[in-house]
Amino acid sequence: MSDSEFGICPYNKSHRILLYRMPGHIIKCMRNYMGPPLEICKYNATHRMPGELMEQHLEKCADYKKFHEYEYLQEALQARRSPPRAE
Repeated sequence: MSDSEFGICPYNKSHRILLYRMPGHIIKCMRNYMGPPLEICKYNATHRMPGELMEQHLEKCADYKKFHEYEYLQEALQARRSPPRAE
């Protein structure tokens, strides 16, 4: 398996988890976490970090970019399906 298939647990940096297993792992690890509260990224729930770092994260978040690309694609498709306006 390549390194791109693994992620680091936000609650315990020594945990290296397969990305497809990360959501379940985070739930388990969160129960035992005793550190400062972590905020959840609004574009990917497996991205968790202290609140003061969230703005920086959102500027670089790959899922933010994917979300907006999808949003623009949907708008473009909707515009193509709509009949032209009669003037």
